[in-house]
Amino acid sequence: MTSTSPRTTTIPQPPAESPARADVYARLSSALAFPDSTLRERVGADEWPAEIAAELAGLPYRLRTHDLAWSVPDGYDEMQSEYIRIFQIGGRRGPPCPLHEGHYTRDRGYTLQHVLRFYNYFNFHPAEGVMPDHASVELEFMSHLAGGAVSDRLSLLRAQRDFLKSHLPWLSALAERVAQSDPPRFYSSLVKLTARLVAADQPFIEQKLGGYRDA
Repeated sequence: MTSTSPRTTTIPQPPAESPARADVYARLSSALAFPDSTLRERVGADEWPAEIAAELAGLPYRLRTHDLAWSVPDGYDEMQSEYIRIFQIGGRRGPPCPLHEGHYTRDRGYTLQHVLRFYNYFNFHPAEGVMPDHASVELEFMSHLAGGAVSDRLSLLRAQRDFLKSHLPWLSALAERVAQSDPPRFYSSLVKLTARLVAADQPFIEQKLGGYRDA
C-alpha cells in the first residue's frame, strides 16, 4: 500500500500596497491642509478635478461622485477665510467643524498617544506645526501605508485595517457638520469624498486580509 503525503494548500498573498489608493489619500490630505495659492489655482483651472477623477478611476472600488462639485471661492483670500471659518475659528466650543480627531473622542490625550504609536511604529513623521490627529496628517499616514511603508504585507494590511477602524470613522461626523455650515462646494465635496473613501476602504482591506490565515 502506497502512502501519500498530505497536500498543503498555499494561500496567495494579496498585495498590501496600492498606488491608486495612496495617491487619492495623498490628494485628500493636501486638500484638507490649510489652503495655499497653488491649490486655489489648480482647482480654479480645472486641473485638480481632472486629476482626482483620474485617480479615483484607478481605485479597486467605485465611489459615488455624481453629487460632488469642485467650485471654489472667487479668490485665494476668500478661500482661506472660508477654511478658517469652517475648520479653525469658533466660539467657546471651538470651530463648527474641527479637523482634529480628538475633538470627536472622549479623551483627546489618549487619541493623540494612540495615533503617535502608529506613526512611530511605521516610521512616519508628520510635518512640524501640525497636530498628529489632524485630518490631513491621518490621511497622509494612510497614503504612507497604502504606498508600501514596509515590506511585510500582512503587517501593512493589519495596520490599515486597524487605523481605519480606530482613527478615521470620525470623518463621517465631520462631513455631516460641514454640510450644515454653509460651506463652499469644494469643501463640502472634499469631506464627503473623504468619508466615502474611508467607508469603502474598510471592507476592501478586510477582503484582502481574508487571503491570510490568522489575520
